[in-house]
Amino acid sequence: MTEKPRVLVTSWLVRESEPAIQVLRDAGCEVVLGRSPRPRTAQDMAEAVRGIDGIVAGSDNYSAPVLNAADRLKVIVRVGVGYDTVDLAVATSKGIQVGTTPGTNQDAVADYAFGLILALARRIVSHHNSTAAGEWRREPGPDVWRKTIGIVGAGAIGRGVARRARGFDMNVLLYDVVQDQAWASNLGVRYAGLDEVFRQADYVTLHAPLLPATRNLVNAERLATMKPTAYLVNTARGELVDLDALVAALRNKTIAGAALDVFPKEPPTGHPILAMENVIVSPHVAGGSIEANIAGGTMAAESVVAVLRGGRVAHCVNPEVHARA
Repeated sequence: MTEKPRVLVTSWLVRESEPAIQVLRDAGCEVVLGRSPRPRTAQDMAEAVRGIDGIVAGSDNYSAPVLNAADRLKVIVRVGVGYDTVDLAVATSKGIQVGTTPGTNQDAVADYAFGLILALARRIVSHHNSTAAGEWRREPGPDVWRKTIGIVGAGAIGRGVARRARGFDMNVLLYDVVQDQAWASNLGVRYAGLDEVFRQADYVTLHAPLLPATRNLVNAERLATMKPTAYLVNTARGELVDLDALVAALRNKTIAGAALDVFPKEPPTGHPILAMENVIVSPHVAGGSIEANIAGGTMAAESVVAVLRGGRVAHCVNPEVHARA
């Protein structure tokens, strides 16, 4: 009897009761549930991938040691759009197709990012905490309405934030190396240089991918150019921000506050950023709305099944792999 293909599900976004799991089972796959609220180590992942044919992936480590331990892996599909935790060169050399699930969570991230802006400005979290503790502190915060927002990265998520910001009649400055002037003109926003975005914005929100050029994009020098009343939001990748420089800037009141959903090391156990009153932190959940989880998980499962049936992964990020077929 032919052995069932084995599919490892590591994304915490995919719950056992959701359609993605049924898609895999209906296709005759054996589902191995490896969900974890915390990213797993390379050693853990190297053990987990042995005997696995496909992966519905989270943000786990798929470095060279992990991929080299995979003895029959054909496909990895990341639930989301980031794939910086996957060593694409090694994956390609081993004939492993790698895909993502674009178009499934951009609105969830945009909602969350804008929610963090509102929470920072109006001190919603600190008001909750003080009131729940029996205090009655009425500390005002600045408006969001008609202020200037700087959006770093104008892909699907950044554009979603821009649309929300226009609903608040905000002045929107966008930075991206790829510009769509017609779209910007229609929405009433404009592109600007990175220096201008950080100098002028009351709220800076990051939506850029992690690349060599964007690692530590927000460093001490960049933070020093911001207004002392400005706020920083990061729902993109933790490595975009020099976290120690951000702590120093907050302590010195170089900027007013920050909200972080992502960190260079997750979770950031023991880091001083966690104890700061002018900071909101969350556990890398911006893209995880109920609807986005279902859509992304289902797309990932369908893509894995397509490859296991001899096809190609949807939204492939290492197309060179097909030349090996």
